[in-house]
Amino acid sequence: MRLTVLAAALSIAAPAAALAGPASNAVKFFYMPEVKFEADAKYRDRFTEPVTKLFDLNDQAQKNKPDEVPCIDFA
Repeated sequence: MRLTVLAAALSIAAPAAALAGPASNAVKFFYMPEVKFEADAKYRDRFTEPVTKLFDLNDQAQKNKPDEVPCIDFA
């Protein structure tokens, strides 16, 4: 019985603890209307190694096969 009451109390209190504050500058970037394509070369300084490697692979694919559209797979 106590365990059930404790679980119920925690499930009620947990959503209140998950309130979000204002977005940081790192996150706001992705929601700015002037940013149309995050992979654009002028925005690449905002990303780190795993993603920059994918950007480089995408650039190589565009250079090797200019008549095809490469796809960046972040998954």
